[in-house]
Amino acid sequence: MLADFPVTVDHAQVVVYTQDRVASGLLWSDDHVAQGFAWSRGYVSFGVPDHDGEVRIRVELVDGKVLDPQALWAVQVPFSVNGPVQVGTLFNTHDVEVPAGSYNLTYQALAGVGDYAYILLLSFSPSSAPQFQILETGGEITADAVLRRDAEPAR
Repeated sequence: MLADFPVTVDHAQVVVYTQDRVASGLLWSDDHVAQGFAWSRGYVSFGVPDHDGEVRIRVELVDGKVLDPQALWAVQVPFSVNGPVQVGTLFNTHDVEVPAGSYNLTYQALAGVGDYAYILLLSFSPSSAPQFQILETGGEITADAVLRRDAEPAR
């Protein structure tokens, strides 16, 4: 496990970005909402449905496919790392040390335990040809396939 921490989600999203990116966020379209993420090279925002309380974010480094059979929803995006990564919300991120490389980054939600509304699992899996993929619809993810691969930075 690379990181494990609680966070209160603001603006219905969890972000992952490299430190060389400005943390301004991304503009979401209806397509982004339907697929559960907005992506730009070095920056991705994953949607989190409205809920009460905190969530727990867990970040891991794994080999191969990582879909948990109990996942409420799950998506996968390409992600390249060349230094420290920030993980969290727009206003509360944590430094996470991920080895440099090219990854499939899988985001999946599991039912919460205790005081947590959800367990949000972010899995970095090394890949020479990372790709976008909807792995499990649910929550606010209604699209069976990726509708948009890019998003504009918020200003």
